Order: sequence, then structure tokens, then C-alpha cells
Amino acid sequence: MSELVLEISALEKSYGATRALRSVDLCVYRGELLTLLGPSGSGKTTLLKTIAGFEAPSGGEVRLRGRDISRLAPARRGVGMVFQHYALFPHMTVAQNIGYGLKLRRTPRAERERRVSAMLELLRLDGLQARYPRQLSGGQQQRVALGRALAYDPQIILMDEPLGALDKALRVEMEQEIRSLHRELGATIVYVTHDQQEALALSDRIAIMRDGEIVGLGSPEGLYAHPPNAFVASFFANANLLAVEEAVALGDGTARVRCAGCEIRCEASAAVAPTSAGGATLAVRRHSLRRTHSEGALRLRGTVAELLLFGDEQQVGVDVEGLGRVVATMQTRECTDLALGSTIELYAPAGEPVLVGQ
Repeated sequence: MSELVLEISALEKSYGATRALRSVDLCVYRGELLTLLGPSGSGKTTLLKTIAGFEAPSGGEVRLRGRDISRLAPARRGVGMVFQHYALFPHMTVAQNIGYGLKLRRTPRAERERRVSAMLELLRLDGLQARYPRQLSGGQQQRVALGRALAYDPQIILMDEPLGALDKALRVEMEQEIRSLHRELGATIVYVTHDQQEALALSDRIAIMRDGEIVGLGSPEGLYAHPPNAFVASFFANANLLAVEEAVALGDGTARVRCAGCEIRCEASAAVAPTSAGGATLAVRRHSLRRTHSEGALRLRGTVAELLLFGDEQQVGVDVEGLGRVVATMQTRECTDLALGSTIELYAPAGEPVLVGQ
């Protein structure tokens, strides 16, 4: 990893008897985009607001480049903020919006104008400085909001669900815009979202939150292919969680598992005890289930109970005795012979299921 920018240690936040953050530890490194991902109420926005200074921690520390900022006012932290609806001032021009934070900090006018001009050029907003937010496209508004956050040279940028209010087509366009800007600027960004696809598309690393705790941390690819626990497997990898009849972790990162009458050897997450896998669950991603048998594969036999078409892909719900509903996502062309009530065999190739703890 490169230079450490943000270090969060044992961070706590309580509202009366409710613990919104529970001893959170997290490091963010220079130039990375780290996403805080989780369902509503998981603590991700509270964590972002505590970093920004809009919430005071109940315990623990927030350090920015080694400096304790836990009790500093937001304007003194060296942190830039991009809000969900951009929070652009409708009565101000593009240039005035970008320069607003500099004006608040009483930056001399000549320096303020120089930095605003630099932001306009950097963010491809030249020629738009006299326009008002209502005269801009969504992408242009996104860049103005980012320019305002960047203008006073913050150490880190915080983005609170900036795409949350957009429709799907515009969201995809804005994801591309953010990826492009992140590459060009090399900015350090902490990004909050509840959308797994958005997190996959944007992140260098993802911190998955649940009930005020970080329950998974790593690269998008790593968390998707090697979930550390059942919650990450289900929430992030969209995996089926299958009850096992018997499971023994072998101590080499694998386990011997019996599921649906089939014995397989598969990966075991680090959270599974090396000598006993009691209480463990087999996580099988929907895209891992296929109709073609392969050596060592997990075999599931059941009745088709649901068929949902998503263009080139089809979601197939299969009722498997002893396991309940198992969902597979397959190419539509592979499903032309399927009908509700028909019998189907599905196979998860060896190496794709993962035994996970709770």
C-alpha cells in the first residue's frame, strides 16, 4: 500500500442506548477510492459524517495524515465533501460555487480566482463558469460539486451517495464520470453507497458494514470471489447460502463438505475454525450454477419454481429438497427448454463454492 492518509481507530458513536458505530478500525491510502457499502442503518453514513466532523465520536480517533482531527470543526479538517444532491447553490454561478469554500476560508481574491480557474480547466468546465446549476447537465453538476470540494486542496474527498437519486441510465453515465475523474485527479476518496453494482464498478477497496461494524474489507474481486462470512456472501456476492449436512475444515484453506447428498472439497474462509466447521454455511454464487457437469462439482436437483427474464440472462429459481429455493443466473439461450414445474440439475464447479462462517 502507498502512503497512509486516513486512520480510524476504535471509533464509536452512540445515540442514547443505540450504538451506531462499534469500535470501527479502518485505514485509507493515498489515491485510492474506498467505498463504504451496506444496507440502510448499517452505519456507513454515520461513519462518513464522523470523518467529516458533522458528528462527534463517542470514542476512538480519526487521524488525517497522523493528525488527530476527531474534535475539530468540519472547516478545519482538510476534508472535502460531495453530497447526494450535490448541494449546489442555485443562485450562484459555476465559478461562485467552486470558489465558495475558498471564500469561507478567507482565501485572498487573486488566489481564489487562480484556483477556481485551475478547477474549471481540470474538470473540463471551461466556458461554463458564468452558468447556473439549472443550466448544466447532471455530469456537469457532478464536476462542479467535485470542483468545489477540491478547490481548497483537501487531503481526502468524502462522497455521500452522490448517485442515489438518479435513474439507472444516468447512474451508469455518472459512474463512468467518477471513474474517469478519479484516475485523472489521483484524489483519495471515501465513497458511500448501498448499491453493490456501483461499489463493484468504482472501488479500489470496499468496506462492507453491518450494524455499525465493518464485516468485510478488501478488493471488489476478492470480496466477491472469497467472501469472509455469510453476510458478505449474501449481500455483496448475491450468493445462495446452503445448509450443509457435514463440514470439516482441513486447515489448508479448504474444507470437506457434504451438501444435498453430495460430497465436495471447497475453499473455506478464514473465519471457519480449522478443526470443526459447525454452524458454517456453503455460499454458492448464482452465476456459479450451471447445467453442465464437471468433475468434483456440487450437484443440486430440484423443480423449477421461478423464471425471470433479464435480456441475455435468465434468473431460475429452483426448489431443492432440504435446501429450499436456490437461484441460478444463466444465459437465456441455455434456458429455452425450461418451464415451471420441470426438473433440473444444476452444478457448481469445484473451486467456486465457499464454506463461510456466520
